[in-house]
Amino acid sequence: MKYRIFIFAAVVCVFTSATFAQKVPDKPLNQWGKEESLKIINESAWAKTYQSTAGAAGAAAGQVAREQGQSAGRGGSDPRSVARDFGPPPIRVRLHSGLPIRQAMVRLQQFDAGYDKMSDADKAAFDAAKKGFIDCSICKDYYVVTITKDRDAGRTTVEEGVFQGMSFDELKGQVKLEADNGEFREIVQFNAPKGPNEMTVMYFKRTDAAGKALIRPETKSFKLTFSSDFRSPKNRFAYLIPNTLDFRVDKIMMGDKLMF
Repeated sequence: MKYRIFIFAAVVCVFTSATFAQKVPDKPLNQWGKEESLKIINESAWAKTYQSTAGAAGAAAGQVAREQGQSAGRGGSDPRSVARDFGPPPIRVRLHSGLPIRQAMVRLQQFDAGYDKMSDADKAAFDAAKKGFIDCSICKDYYVVTITKDRDAGRTTVEEGVFQGMSFDELKGQVKLEADNGEFREIVQFNAPKGPNEMTVMYFKRTDAAGKALIRPETKSFKLTFSSDFRSPKNRFAYLIPNTLDFRVDKIMMGDKLMF
């Protein structure tokens, strides 16, 4: 399953979601605004941001340090003396098998490519090239969840992608999607990022042996869960990830259709 996509630290962790129930624009994809698209992939019900308290506190300290540094010429502190390590960076978890996430990603790629100024022929070629990504054939059988490491206010680079260099055997039995009724699906495969700016892609079987989907319109909520063993000091990524991240089903419905 090679679906390619261009993705016990001793600290108490908190969930810092910036979910503002961003609505999916009710207009053709090529009319979506850039800010609308960014909000869908970063601040919608399909996306969660998580950062440990160490990271959140560090980012705040970094902001204070930078503000002090800006006044160095007026007798303030020297900006060169500000520590570069402001704690763990935040991560973003996205419900990639939710169509709005894929649409927003393609729209942002359109902006990068100058799509709106292309000829009709070039637009058609671009659309054809992205059709497989939008359709996501594997999403018909699997829930797909991605994780990326973000940059906090004090960072200019990302050193390593989340779970970069890890094998599936290291994740097997350690990650699952769990519905509010107690049913769950364990991770069945994943693509590790090959670089710092790539996504981790995780796959969970959509249906059970009887063909029943884990997450249904009547489901109230579900969560992505990492085992306590996986979050032990043996895992160098443990300090980045939460125990669970919760998602509300009513927020990822469009009309009567579940978008995940």
